[in-house]
Amino acid sequence: MKAQIAIVAYQIIFILVVVMIIKSIYLELDVQGAFYGGLITVIASIIMACRVTQAVKKSCEGSQRGILYLYLGVIERLFIAIALFTIGFMWLKFNPVPMVIGLISGQVGFMLGGFRVKD
Repeated sequence: MKAQIAIVAYQIIFILVVVMIIKSIYLELDVQGAFYGGLITVIASIIMACRVTQAVKKSCEGSQRGILYLYLGVIERLFIAIALFTIGFMWLKFNPVPMVIGLISGQVGFMLGGFRVKD
């Protein structure tokens, strides 16, 4: 579980750095929308970490149902990302570009965290 926490920390740090750099270059960036887009990836990573932990526990018990938890996590991530994007666009009225910038920076932070963490 330490590795998942470290990866989420890398995501949050990378999102903050990217948003601040882009904000300093492009002054009209909607920072709240970018943070919200990054929050979507952080929430998706936490869901995935929980499902991976459940899958490992089931496979260590000898159960063949561990893969089911991984599939369930993927489906949950998809629906939660769609729901949060819809809320961001329709209800919170965020601009799509900053939300996508936050989402991409969160995904890159996830990849960098995955490469850096050896567990």
